[in-house]
Amino acid sequence: MNKEGYEILKAKFIKLFANVPFPLREEIIAVVDNQPFSWTAAYGEIKQDTDKSQIILTHLKQIGLL
Repeated sequence: MNKEGYEILKAKFIKLFANVPFPLREEIIAVVDNQPFSWTAAYGEIKQDTDKSQIILTHLKQIGLL
């Protein structure tokens, strides 16, 4: 994924995250290297631009959330 594509998916995720009800934010939305990520954990990874954030965003795009 190139930098521009990453930034577009990141912006879409942040916009989507803002509309996720608080009780649902602890639901698991992705698994990376056998580690589950909730909406909240994924948000933290994506805001910090970690290596796993690209994998999470790609997964969410593949399943149609982004």
